[in-house]
Amino acid sequence: MGFFHISKRFRAPDLQAKVILILIAVIFPVSIFLGLAQSRVMEPVLYDEIRQVGLSFAQNLSAQIEAQRLLLKPNASQLIEDKIQRMVYAHPGIIRVDVISKRPGTGALYYLASNIEEQESLIPPESALKDQVTAELEKEDEIPVWNIYYPLKVGSERAMIHVLVSLRFLSGIQSTVLKINIIAAILSTILLILVLSFLLKRAIENEKQLKVAQESNAVLSGRLQETQQALIHTEKLAVMGQLTASFAHEIGTPLNAISGHMQLLQMSLEKLMVGEAWKSVSDRLGIITGQLKKIENIVKGFLQTTKKPIAQQKSLVPVRELVDSVFALVQPTLQYHHVSYYPGFRAEKGIVEVVPLEIEQVILNLVNNAVDSMKERGAGSSVKNELRVRTYNDSSQKYVIVEIQDSGMGISEVNLKQIFKPFFTTKSAGEGHGLGLSICQQILNSYGGEVLVDSRVGQGTRVRMQIPVAG
Repeated sequence: MGFFHISKRFRAPDLQAKVILILIAVIFPVSIFLGLAQSRVMEPVLYDEIRQVGLSFAQNLSAQIEAQRLLLKPNASQLIEDKIQRMVYAHPGIIRVDVISKRPGTGALYYLASNIEEQESLIPPESALKDQVTAELEKEDEIPVWNIYYPLKVGSERAMIHVLVSLRFLSGIQSTVLKINIIAAILSTILLILVLSFLLKRAIENEKQLKVAQESNAVLSGRLQETQQALIHTEKLAVMGQLTASFAHEIGTPLNAISGHMQLLQMSLEKLMVGEAWKSVSDRLGIITGQLKKIENIVKGFLQTTKKPIAQQKSLVPVRELVDSVFALVQPTLQYHHVSYYPGFRAEKGIVEVVPLEIEQVILNLVNNAVDSMKERGAGSSVKNELRVRTYNDSSQKYVIVEIQDSGMGISEVNLKQIFKPFFTTKSAGEGHGLGLSICQQILNSYGGEVLVDSRVGQGTRVRMQIPVAG
């Protein structure tokens, strides 16, 4: 009997090892083969889709130039370049757009307009002049690109539209598909190994070993759930980025109209009003105009997220100036909600090197959160709505701290641990998306600073922005 048990214990690991080897030998090659096959099947379809995007772009640009007869206008180059720049914003895959024409008299080719400044100083190749619509698949720096040529005619003037569409992201898609298949193979193998190990050990192990296996499965299940939640958050952020870019593009036109009418209104009121009355109205109009400009800059920043990002200009600015700018904007809101504002500026070193608009965005978000917290108390509360803002330096004099303290409802200890997580919010549906504090923290972290929050339920909240002093 003893020999039987010993031989059984030796055979069980051999069987388990064989099952593991079979699973690895079958699942991995099949998954990798399916990933490669899927990429090959998808590739021609994606190539054709991108070609159609380039052709549609060239056709749309040609129709607009012909409809407005831009080739016949004296400043045709500038007008066409402006139109190209506006259209390229909505097409991140298009990396270059040129309009090629012949110089009068010499017949030499030249770039009439382009979204690349250096391109206009070059001479187009003779092959760029086509008699019909052409789409050529080529490679630039080992990256596949579509060269789209679209003939253009306005009256007696002829030109050629050249659109260069990059297929760079296709390699990323193919790599992602392959990685997903490999990860799926790993997870499938691990899961099958665990299940089969559980079944094999069930016959030769006692209840204690079975409990250990169950605990191991619970740990793996928790990790898998965390991974799924992380993937959901990533997908939400990606979708929000696309929606934000579309939203920013759509509101650009009405913003320009509002700005234009504001200038006309200011000119009209300046003629009708004089003295202190005009000064008060002028100050209000100046604030509105300044905020419209900030919105335009934000829209431009959103639009840049769909193409290669560019660095924003930093400048040396006093923190007090940024705080004053924000509170000049929110003063009507504070008055409407009967909030008393108590400033206190004691920072000896208060100059920071930042993008002013970003820091103003952080301060405005924190002030709005404070006002929302005080609104929750309701009109019948005996606690006064007070907002205290002060600036000071830390003990090392390396940071300037902007402290914003309110007399609102405060934050519970449970919620305080989650306030910086994306999409976490305690507000009702439609009142907040849970991104404000997460974005504030990201902005300050990019400068080497941070946001610190201290709060008690029923005792208000104190938020400290920590920004490195310039130099």
